[in-house]
Amino acid sequence: MDSLFINGTEISPKVTFDVKKNIFELSGISRPEDVVAFYDSIIFKIENYINGILSKQADVKDFKFNLKFDLVYMNSASSKYILQILDVFKKLMTKGVEIIIDWYYEDPDDQIYEDGEDLSDVIKIPFNLIARK
Repeated sequence: MDSLFINGTEISPKVTFDVKKNIFELSGISRPEDVVAFYDSIIFKIENYINGILSKQADVKDFKFNLKFDLVYMNSASSKYILQILDVFKKLMTKGVEIIIDWYYEDPDDQIYEDGEDLSDVIKIPFNLIARK
């Protein structure tokens, strides 16, 4: 399976899904005009990749995946899709795969910080909440 790289714009995030390094990253601003079209293709690619891993590898316990979210802003529609992305990765976690989620924020009073806390609570996966320097 090929990796996925999408350059960020003024309204959509940079996306890196590197299947060789087991890294998924969203960074920048996430308020795409057509949030469904933007995120559905990303989720489809992630689901296919993860389902392939789960069907081909009997033991995935030594597998590790890093997720990095370094968003400056995201709208509520983007937040719902990010939750879906996390839910897909959670399939791996339930099979024993280590999932590390780094969530970057500017200030603890920032909405992005609260969004990270909320998503972590909903998906029931601990996030590393990391202040940007």
